[in-house]
Amino acid sequence: MSVKIIVGYVRLLHRVLQHYQLESLLSGSEQQSQWQQLTDALNNDAEQGFDLTVYLQLMKQLQRYFKRPISLVMAEQASLQDAGMMGYLASTSLNLQQAMYLLEQYYPLLFQQTNLEQLKIVEQDQQIQIMWSANYQDYREIYELNLSLIFRISKLIAQEQLIPPRLIQLGLPPHLSLSHYEQFFGCKIQLYVGQYKICFDQQVLQARSFAADQQLNQVLSTQAKQSLQQADTFEHRQQLLKQKVWGFIEQALKQQNEVIQDYVARQMHYSERTLQRQLKSYQLNFQDILDEYRLNLSQTYLKQGRSLVEIAALLGYADQSAFGRAFKRWTGQTPKQFLKQL
Repeated sequence: MSVKIIVGYVRLLHRVLQHYQLESLLSGSEQQSQWQQLTDALNNDAEQGFDLTVYLQLMKQLQRYFKRPISLVMAEQASLQDAGMMGYLASTSLNLQQAMYLLEQYYPLLFQQTNLEQLKIVEQDQQIQIMWSANYQDYREIYELNLSLIFRISKLIAQEQLIPPRLIQLGLPPHLSLSHYEQFFGCKIQLYVGQYKICFDQQVLQARSFAADQQLNQVLSTQAKQSLQQADTFEHRQQLLKQKVWGFIEQALKQQNEVIQDYVARQMHYSERTLQRQLKSYQLNFQDILDEYRLNLSQTYLKQGRSLVEIAALLGYADQSAFGRAFKRWTGQTPKQFLKQL
C-alpha cells in the first residue's frame, strides 16, 4: 500500500539510532538500501513523506537490538516536533482536552498521502477514550507506536500534572510481554482484537499545556485545516477506499474458507452488487484491487524465500499451479523467472 508518513517519524527513528549508538546500521546493514532511504529522507527533509512499509521494516530490524517493544523504546525519545503540525497544535492548546480534540480532527496529517484508520474520541463514565481500528495486522508496530506517542505527547503537554491512563487496550496481540507495556504506561493493559484505545480520567483533561497560546493555536489550526482540504481530492478518497478494501481482503484470507468478495461486502455492510457500484463510482473494480493486493504480497513473499505452495495458500489459491498462472498474468513471467531477476 502506498501510505506515507511525515518526516518527523524519520527524525525520531534516527534519534533512536543516535541515542543507542546504532548508526552503523545506516551503512553496514544487510538491508542497506532501506536504511539509505532513511538517510535520503533526512537529507532532503522528505516533504512528500516517507514510505510506511519501509519504515515498518526498519522498525522490525531495530527490534532485534532491544528486549522491550521497539514502539516503547522509540516513544521515549519522541519530542512534540516529531508529530509535525500536530505537535505544535498540541503544545499551544489551552489544555489536554483541546489538544486531544485537535488530534482527532487533524490526525490524517500524520499520514501525508492517506490515513490508516480514523481516530475517534468518546467521553463517557467520567473518562475520555481515544480509539482507532486495527485492520492491518502488518501495521502492528505503527499502531503501537502511535498509541505510545499519544501518551508521550500527553506527558509532554501536561508535564507533572499527568495522571497515568485508566486503561490501555491493544488491538493486536503484542510480540513481547504485556509487562513492558504496563511499566511504560503505568496502568492496566487489556487485549481487544481489532481496536486500540487509551483512556484517561476526565479530570486529566483540564491539565494546562506548558506552552498554551490560543492566538498561535488558532493560526496553526487554520493552516492545518487548509492542509486537510488540499489533501481531500478524488484520488485521495479513491486510495482511502482501496486501502479499506485491502484491509478486509487481508482478514478474509486469514479466514481461509471465506469467499473473499462476499466477506469484504459484509464487513462494509454492503451487498456484493452495492459494493461493486461503490467501487465503480471511484473508478475501481474489486478484482483489480484483489489482484493488486495479491501481486504486492506475492512479490514480498517470494523475496522472503517462501515456497510457492505456501504462498498459494496464503493468497487463497487452490494450489500452486493456480497461483503460478495468476502471477504470470499479472507480470508476464513465472514466479521462478521473477526470482532470477532479483
